[in-house]
Amino acid sequence: LVGSEMCIRDRANYKSYALGETKAYIEMKKTATDGYFSLLQAGNMENLYQDSVNQLEEHLKNVQAQYDVGVVAKVDVLRSEVSLANAQQQLIQATNNYDVAEASLNKIIGTSLDTTLKLKDSLQYTPYENDMQYCLDYASMNRAELEQSRLAVDAAKGAVKVAKSGFLPKVTASATESWGGSGSNWPGDDKENWSVGIGATMNIFDSGVTLSKVHAAEEKLLQAEETYRDTVNSVELEVRSNYLGLREAEKRISTTQVAVAKAEEDFHIAQVRYMAGVGTNLDVIDAQVALTEAKTNFVNALYDYNTSKIALETSMGVPAVSYT
Repeated sequence: LVGSEMCIRDRANYKSYALGETKAYIEMKKTATDGYFSLLQAGNMENLYQDSVNQLEEHLKNVQAQYDVGVVAKVDVLRSEVSLANAQQQLIQATNNYDVAEASLNKIIGTSLDTTLKLKDSLQYTPYENDMQYCLDYASMNRAELEQSRLAVDAAKGAVKVAKSGFLPKVTASATESWGGSGSNWPGDDKENWSVGIGATMNIFDSGVTLSKVHAAEEKLLQAEETYRDTVNSVELEVRSNYLGLREAEKRISTTQVAVAKAEEDFHIAQVRYMAGVGTNLDVIDAQVALTEAKTNFVNALYDYNTSKIALETSMGVPAVSYT
């Protein structure tokens, strides 16, 4: 009985170690994916600010042309130059952020930090069909930490039974065979003797050592059970938070798409009005700033959605080789 309980305890510990390896692969997948999405976002932001610079350069040409013929004041040229300089500053920062993100991803995947990566993908919106209850149920069945906590409880229960075995008697059995006779004569089969014995011993006076071991094992069992309950709550909270974060980012994607379309139209109208002499240079600059902001919000929403999705899958315990 004691040996069986010890085997159960050791088997639970071994499974826990194996689950730790699975958990490490899942976390490695998240780290690599986050780094990849960060590089995609940095690339999008660099393109976004490059577009902003291109738009403001084109606008400055128009302003300069109108100033040269005396249609607009010098202040329009100055303000356009300042806006362009600000956009160029943002582009420089975006380019630097891309270089840092590229070096970070190289470090994650184990390549030289100065390796130039050619990304074929872009941040996309792919609808996530599962509801929250599915995610919670999946995590309950597959999250490595939960299974490790369950195994820790099993191991602690086995340790309690092993400790209590000190109260039980220790049973021993023995068997012997002998032949009797004298001189050099073979004693023969009729001189064969067998003896079998069974004994039991119990340590009554162990100065409370066994009881102390039992109490210690029971205390560890209570700790393991409390850790399991806390792990269940932590996993559920993590899944809920990541799921809600994903849905929140999903809503922002749809609203920012509309904002980008309206901002592009507003910028075009502002340009036409300025060229026709019925709008101001400030209208064009403000519209361009609003367009850049709307595009930035859209890119950030896409990034948050994709990173929230991988965070949700990680909190659910989705294996590193599987995708939902």
